[in-house]
Amino acid sequence: MKVMRWIVVVSIVPLLTACADDGLQDVREFVKNAHADKKPRVEPLPELKVQESFAYNPANLSDPFSIVNLRPKSAGAGKGGGPRPDPNRRKEPLEDYPLDSLKMVGTIMKGKQAWVIVQAPDGTVHRAKTGDHVGQNFGMITKVTEEKVDVIELIQGSLGDWVEREAGLALSD
Repeated sequence: MKVMRWIVVVSIVPLLTACADDGLQDVREFVKNAHADKKPRVEPLPELKVQESFAYNPANLSDPFSIVNLRPKSAGAGKGGGPRPDPNRRKEPLEDYPLDSLKMVGTIMKGKQAWVIVQAPDGTVHRAKTGDHVGQNFGMITKVTEEKVDVIELIQGSLGDWVEREAGLALSD
């Protein structure tokens, strides 16, 4: 009986596979013929520009890595001739935060005195006026308006000298 079933299955399987059609013959024909007559267009390579050669002769030039070239040009630079932060001054609360993390949220005016309302990253709100210090770069408020606060920061340069830099806070929406 098993042999008979085996013979029937073996004889039917080739008949069924011969009749099978996956329905993709038209797609295969399209793919085969769609771009058969087209040649790909390749753009020509750009022309290479000929560069002039340059012979570097350092015999009469100064050494850019010499210690002489790393010193400041003026005699007073780097020795306290410019602005310096006061190391003995007591730090104010807004100096604990970077300037870019502080948010100006409003102003208060009383007579000619203007105060800025500043929110710190931890959510605390502070009041500051012209002359107060903000930020971690020895910033000092120079002007308070309804839209913004002007700040001058002291940044130490690569040669040890202190440089003033303008910064500010704008009213946040």
